[in-house]
Amino acid sequence: MAKVVFKQGEAKTLTLTITDEHGATVDLSGATLTLAFKKAKADAVYKIIKGDVAFNKTMIASGIVSVDLAEADTDLAEGTYIGELKATWGPGPNTIEKSADFYLQIKGAVIPPAAPAP
Repeated sequence: MAKVVFKQGEAKTLTLTITDEHGATVDLSGATLTLAFKKAKADAVYKIIKGDVAFNKTMIASGIVSVDLAEADTDLAEGTYIGELKATWGPGPNTIEKSADFYLQIKGAVIPPAAPAP
């Protein structure tokens, strides 16, 4: 996945297909997943983070997972954010330290999201 585009404050489902270096899908059955985005690799703080319970894993054996990003998740400054997916299968060597880098582009909304009611 090269780049995904969201508008500021847009709620949308992000679907990821995980493949190996040969392009074959990776069976992630039994894995605990974490998805995170930050503005730059050197940043210590993630702007978006989604834990395992946030994922839809109905097609996980085929390497396909999805996660809903809420309006609050994407209510970020315009720009490109770098993302990674981490998969862990219990203790031991079965860990993908991180996926290949992929990018979330946040574009300015024409109409800004509604402010929360006081």
